[in-house]
Amino acid sequence: MADYSYGYAGRVLRIDLTRKKITTERLDRDLIDNYIGGRGFNIHTLYTEIKPDIDPLGPDNKLIISNGPCAGTTVPGSSRYQISAKSPLTGFIGDSNSGGDFGAKLKYAGYDMVIVGGISEKPVYIFINDDDVILKEASHLWGKTASETRRAIEIEVNDPDVCVSAIGPAGENLVKFASIVCLGRLSGRTGMGAVMGSKRVKAIVVRGTHGVKVADYEMLKELNRENCSLWLNDIETFNGWSQIGPPRAWRAYAETGMFATRNYQTGTFEKDLCQELLDKKRLGKKSPCISCFLGCNHTYAITSGPYAGTVGEGLELEQLGALGCKVGCTDIDVILKAAAMCDDYGIDLMDTTSLIAYMMECFEKGILSSGDVDGLNLVWGNAEAIFSLIEMIIYRKGIGNILAEGLKKAPQTIGRDTEKYAMNVKGMSLVMREPRASKGWALMYAVASRGACHMRAWVPEGYSAGGHVTTGIYDPQALATVADYDDPLNALKEEGKAELVKYYEDLRALRDTLNICHFPLYKLGVDSKGEPGSQVFAKFLNAVTGKHLDSNSALKVGERICNLERMFNIKAGLTSQDDSLPERMLKEPLPDGPAAGEVVDLAPMIKRYYEVRGWDEDGMPKRDKLAELGIKWR
Repeated sequence: MADYSYGYAGRVLRIDLTRKKITTERLDRDLIDNYIGGRGFNIHTLYTEIKPDIDPLGPDNKLIISNGPCAGTTVPGSSRYQISAKSPLTGFIGDSNSGGDFGAKLKYAGYDMVIVGGISEKPVYIFINDDDVILKEASHLWGKTASETRRAIEIEVNDPDVCVSAIGPAGENLVKFASIVCLGRLSGRTGMGAVMGSKRVKAIVVRGTHGVKVADYEMLKELNRENCSLWLNDIETFNGWSQIGPPRAWRAYAETGMFATRNYQTGTFEKDLCQELLDKKRLGKKSPCISCFLGCNHTYAITSGPYAGTVGEGLELEQLGALGCKVGCTDIDVILKAAAMCDDYGIDLMDTTSLIAYMMECFEKGILSSGDVDGLNLVWGNAEAIFSLIEMIIYRKGIGNILAEGLKKAPQTIGRDTEKYAMNVKGMSLVMREPRASKGWALMYAVASRGACHMRAWVPEGYSAGGHVTTGIYDPQALATVADYDDPLNALKEEGKAELVKYYEDLRALRDTLNICHFPLYKLGVDSKGEPGSQVFAKFLNAVTGKHLDSNSALKVGERICNLERMFNIKAGLTSQDDSLPERMLKEPLPDGPAAGEVVDLAPMIKRYYEVRGWDEDGMPKRDKLAELGIKWR
């Protein structure tokens, strides 16, 4: 009989804010067997406990937080955790995955899941102190930024090491894409901060003192040793990740013309912002997540000029691409200042910059004038306009009150045929990779369960000019799915992308249910023994929990999650028409760069994707597929 104590705390914490009722229950073993943790636990809870027609900002929505079985162990990058609810931004599944220490410390406190329902009468913060869980008055914290809230709570509980996950003013003001912030790591996408704000929860605070049992410590040590050795045998790549982090990918985007420049009007950009970041010495020290030797996360600081004193954490490529290319800004200090604002005030940078870019293009085309936008001069890259729009959205001032509703609803209110300039899928904005130059990502954006998402599949294409890539960066099991195609790894071709997206969606769902970061285990997946990523994940899972999953059974869990998310969305009103892309990507050829002349031929990819998924022509999972995965229609 399986020992469910390995890797799991074994408890679920439920908090009913309306009734001020706090209870614990045993973690269901069938849930462990079929969904493992993290993203799997969350979607199962959403699907079984939330009605599709609820108001996302009402008392019936539930904020669900789960770690994974590897959280709090030495598994590299096992610090991540999943926050889910029905999204106020899209009306479909809402979830966000974040790193840092919160997931591990929640496990140390003795919980695999926290489920928060109802609405508090007054602002509170939830203090989880091992078995002692209380709701504490938070009216004095309302209005504070995330960093101010964290410092105030650390003083209040007399513990600088307590883990604080908080909302800023954007969440309090129910900005539909508000974030939840935990020491520089954000749960940013789909508006989970707005859900938390609607419940009048300012923060969730965790102090944990327990440990985590693992089933086979020697096996885990050997897996860790192998992974670390592979990285150290490629010291150049290791140093790139460790010393620079995700911004190092700037060169690959430049070589392939994948930038989202000035609201996706072109694919090239006139300045190397990563190099300027390094030249101006704005990149700070490493700030690794718990259990990670790679340490790709960095702080940043502005030490001179008008924005001197600005500091932040969690620097990725997206800040440079979204606040640089997407809005046409070439000043690294403006970019970092705006990024720090978004993070501390608790607002998703990707949706915010897409709204700014949408407004700037409408201004450029003469559709909007300064009189329409509270007197702002919305020329590309204007620092004053960028800062002003961010603040106006956070506090819902002037035009910001309309923009705070998100990239789908705001253009409907503004009108004037501006919807075509709002680059979103299912209401959530595209990230800074141009889909016309990356056809796998184009399909991934279109079909992702939470909207235009760069994390749901992450097809590793497009890392050399002309779209061609080596097979070495692909998972061998993924390559097997496209063996019959002539050139499936070419980022500029649609053939084979349905199979690749389906495979990587299942793999990423498995990873998110384990809540293991993609980056530190990357080398095991591509440089080891030709093992598929699902086998790598299964080995770590087995070492921690004592399970005996093989590659296929582990990947089946990921497939189950993807199909259950589809069913939740269909219950919430999703149709095949929602699996699309902005008109620009389908009809306007990319004007420059290595992908010049490209558009996305989406319809054949969607048709094939439905087929390989086992869905009908309308994107509904077929009954035999649901039966195969053990999913019941509710």
